[in-house]
Amino acid sequence: MSKLIYSDYLYYFFLLLFKVVLDYSYASVVSFEYSYSGFHYNFETKRFLFAWFLYFIGLIFIAPKVRLRLVSDYFVLTAYLAVLTPIIVIYGLDCERVFFPVLVTFLAVWLISVFSKISFPIKVPVVCGGENIAVIISLVFVVFLVFWYFYTGVVVNLDFSKVYLYRNYNSELSSFGVFAYTNTWTYQVFNIFLIVISLKYRRFLLCFLLLFVQVFFFAASTHKSILFYPILVFGVWYYFRFYSSLMVVPVVFSFVIFLGLFSYHMFGDIWLSSLFSRRVFFVPANLTYVYIEFFDFNEKVYWSNSILSRFLDYPYSSSVSRVIGSYLGDDSLGANNGFVASGYAHAGLFGVLIYAILTSFVFSLLNNLSKYGVQNWVVLSMSIIPVRALLISSDLFTTLLTHGFIMSVFLVVLIREGKKNAS
Repeated sequence: MSKLIYSDYLYYFFLLLFKVVLDYSYASVVSFEYSYSGFHYNFETKRFLFAWFLYFIGLIFIAPKVRLRLVSDYFVLTAYLAVLTPIIVIYGLDCERVFFPVLVTFLAVWLISVFSKISFPIKVPVVCGGENIAVIISLVFVVFLVFWYFYTGVVVNLDFSKVYLYRNYNSELSSFGVFAYTNTWTYQVFNIFLIVISLKYRRFLLCFLLLFVQVFFFAASTHKSILFYPILVFGVWYYFRFYSSLMVVPVVFSFVIFLGLFSYHMFGDIWLSSLFSRRVFFVPANLTYVYIEFFDFNEKVYWSNSILSRFLDYPYSSSVSRVIGSYLGDDSLGANNGFVASGYAHAGLFGVLIYAILTSFVFSLLNNLSKYGVQNWVVLSMSIIPVRALLISSDLFTTLLTHGFIMSVFLVVLIREGKKNAS
């Protein structure tokens, strides 16, 4: 295995490069093309240098070392680059932004980086024949959903330009009641699990069939992200079964941003920059500022829309995401965001701290599972999709239930062999 891929110097070079290209993307593309959406460029030298100082502090106290030793290392690095860094970039290039959201996010990601390394005394049982049970459960859900979509008469659409045309219609037909949960679990967890197992045993024909099923789920649900999930799994499988270097994360992140910059400046095409730089990195960062600004001056939710709904009255007439959408001037906008923003919406700084600690506990459990009988790439593949939602687009409890994080962990527990992996 090449020593180059484990070079600390090269690793930190790409971490710095990521910040450089993200700065440049915001200054030259995002703030220029999307200033009407709140992405403003107000440069001040002292502010810009201070933002770089904060980034260096994060490199020292948050970013994990180049070699992946715990599964949580991958997620901590992702949180540092995809959650914290864009917030720092916006703060550094728009002197009108306040510092408090940066501080809150920095504290949250730092707490996760510290507490996720703690090995909690959790005894996870080994289930005899667990892998077969997990496969059977997943197959039942996948086969049922295929028939369910046909039975309910949803419109099967493969045209990207028409996904929003059929989304509400298909959802009303097929995703009511308990099916709102089980349908999501099926294409985010169960079919993904079957793809993972087919890759584990190199059953590539079966994998191809499952990919076809995933495309069908996209056509029936019209959620474009469904097509993106297998790409994440294939990337994890292809890379992390051979290597344990985290260098791939800043390299890939920098590459996709650079690709957008190249397309924009060479051909005047905004699509790639909009898809990667704006949508993946800066929209969640901007919404974190908006959430904190709104709930600093308005009533907080205190989980009255979820786990405490029987005990507390929800203070708003629509969901939190719709409330923020209305605050931004668009009543039809559902402005979902990750654990920092949603935690603050519930209980301010206290809510963010609770979410950071609970997230750390979940990551510690994943570390535990990866140490005993489950390969790192399998644990990563099964958790990367719900963790992505947790970091940039969903509330913690919504991620655990609706996005199937609990179900993902359950399947990993079932396939656990109990033998300690070689470190």
